[in-house]
Amino acid sequence: MVDPRNTPLPPSSADEDGEIDLKDILAQLMARKLVLALAVIVGATVGAFIGQLPPNEFRASAVVQIERRADRIPLPSELIGELLTGGTSTNSGLETEVHIIRSRLVLGPVVDRLNARTRVEPATAPVIGGILQRRSLPVVGPIVGNEYARANESINAVLSDLGAGHAEQRFLVRVTGPETYAVTLPSGLTLEGRLGEPLALPEGGALRVTAINAPAGREYTVFQEPVRNSVGRISSGLGIRERGNSGIVDFSYVGANGSEATAIVNAVIDEYIDQNLRRRSVEIDRSIDFIEQQLATISAELRQANADLNSYRQTRQFDELSVGTQELLEAAVAVEVRLEELAFEREQLLQVLTVNHPDIERLDVEATRLQERLAELRVDLESVPAVEQELAVLVQRVERSQTLELQLRERVEQLRILRASAVGNIRVLEPAETAVWIGPDRRRPIYIGSALALVFAIAAVLGMNMLRRGVEDAREIEGLGLPLFATVNKANELVALKSDQPEYGLAKRDPGNVTVEALRGLRTGLKFALAAASSKSLMITSCAPSDGKSFIALNLAIVAGQTGARVLLIDGDMRRGFLRRYFGFGKHHPGLSDVLSGSREGCVTHVPDLSIDFMPTGRFPPNPSELLEGQAFVDLLNAANEEYDLVIVDAPPALAVADPAIIGQHVGLCMLVVRHLHTTVADIQSAQKVLSTAGVRLSGAILNQFDGRRTRYGQYGGRYGQYYGGYRYGYATSDDK
Repeated sequence: MVDPRNTPLPPSSADEDGEIDLKDILAQLMARKLVLALAVIVGATVGAFIGQLPPNEFRASAVVQIERRADRIPLPSELIGELLTGGTSTNSGLETEVHIIRSRLVLGPVVDRLNARTRVEPATAPVIGGILQRRSLPVVGPIVGNEYARANESINAVLSDLGAGHAEQRFLVRVTGPETYAVTLPSGLTLEGRLGEPLALPEGGALRVTAINAPAGREYTVFQEPVRNSVGRISSGLGIRERGNSGIVDFSYVGANGSEATAIVNAVIDEYIDQNLRRRSVEIDRSIDFIEQQLATISAELRQANADLNSYRQTRQFDELSVGTQELLEAAVAVEVRLEELAFEREQLLQVLTVNHPDIERLDVEATRLQERLAELRVDLESVPAVEQELAVLVQRVERSQTLELQLRERVEQLRILRASAVGNIRVLEPAETAVWIGPDRRRPIYIGSALALVFAIAAVLGMNMLRRGVEDAREIEGLGLPLFATVNKANELVALKSDQPEYGLAKRDPGNVTVEALRGLRTGLKFALAAASSKSLMITSCAPSDGKSFIALNLAIVAGQTGARVLLIDGDMRRGFLRRYFGFGKHHPGLSDVLSGSREGCVTHVPDLSIDFMPTGRFPPNPSELLEGQAFVDLLNAANEEYDLVIVDAPPALAVADPAIIGQHVGLCMLVVRHLHTTVADIQSAQKVLSTAGVRLSGAILNQFDGRRTRYGQYGGRYGQYYGGYRYGYATSDDK
């Protein structure tokens, strides 16, 4: 008979060609859906806990416009020519400005302005300290120490003028009241302080606590870090990004404190603007100083030229030049003035450029050309009369000096106006006002934890299924050519039960149990099988001890006796048989060994409560196999076939001794009890081979102690169990074979 629970199962995860069967894998996973769900819940819980450990991150942002300009101060072309007004000036680019902003040149003053060197770190509880600082935990909060920080608690402190003895030392500040605190120095000395009042330190410097927002007992560590560390910390959190090539720059700072992030962004921008303006003012002042030096020289030259011209006119009484000479003179003066301008421009450019720069070379080329022109004009002047030549030279000096002096004075005045009205090339479009929370993403660890837990659970389920060696379902048994007569479920209440206890006869104590129902199905199947057999006798054996064959034999006899059939149960294990214990017989009670030795008196006992007859093993003989091979055993079975409707022989394990091979030669059916997930296919094949060598063919198998929760496909027969309404499942014994 095929058990209703032996429905077709999904094929194995690898078909005959070695290809993976996804349907089979899915069936295995669905069978463990509760395990997978539990793993996901555990993973999500762990992920949620891990996600709460990192501190909050806040971002403060500001928008600034940085106008691109030349490295030098832009001056009108009327002052210093096109070369210094940006016509050929270089553009340092925003990348250079970003490096400048991140440098200690800018961030150093920011550290001093914000007192960023003073660090205040609260004492935090192990592992969950960060969570306690952000969230109120009514259950956990009272458990942890009073010194550890809680949510929305803080103090502000300033360390100033520390001496060399206190450099980078840490001070423990413990709040003692709303406006009082105690400071423990590294030496162990404790000082008392009040809110807002500087507390002098023995080795120099002072500590001033400016705000206390924590109850008494909280502890904080205050120290002053090196400037380089403060600059590095601010630089690492500072973000500077230009929008395309527009000159619009986004400044941002990411930190654990929102108000601190806002203050840092604004302080960095303010310091950068201040330094930019100071730099421009310094450049203008330097240009003014240079021009004033040149102006003093030109003024002296003008005074000397006027004196020489007046002296010449008084001594020679000649002050008029011819038209041709006047034209040559004006041309020469113009060339000399231009040469002076080129020399001035060259000096200005050499402050920011090298002599090999194209702009410098261009000036040198033009100066060479003008000098050649000036030489030509001087040759032309040599053709005029000597007296007129001398006057022309004096007039040329005066006019050149006057022109240069006038230009230089105009330049100085314009630079002073530029300095008075100087504005930076940086404009703050949107200052940082409030910081926004940006992370961390506390949900992501939940997703990752759930996913990893699910992957590990799937791998564990599939891995454990692959490592299982025992028979798992009817398909494996029937694949060996053995019909499966019944699947007997496991009853947890019979685990480790002794055979001398009443519960061992489950069919008597709990006839409605689903395990007993399976035995009734076995009884029905055997009825038809025995009808076609040559004998009414049945041998029940197993591959190894503890597979439950004695339990099957006893309870099958009970359910068969309940139908009114005449049943004889024989304990055929004359080596370790113990069914006698259930019936209350001792080791020396007459039984099978006595019958085979020639004595029949008292060997069969009728059990009225069970409506069966029972023959124990009798005294354990030294030669059980030889006794079974005698004619007495054959005569016993023949006589029993005449008197009973069913004879059940509980034989020893087939792989342990040769007795089952002998008994199987004289019975009508041979049944093999297979223990679920314990008996292997190799064990069954070995038992088949051992019995077939003696000419015994197994008639079928009984899958015993079936546990649907442990099979890779789960309780595929669960609907069958539900039909009987919440019955208990399965059994096991400690001394059953």
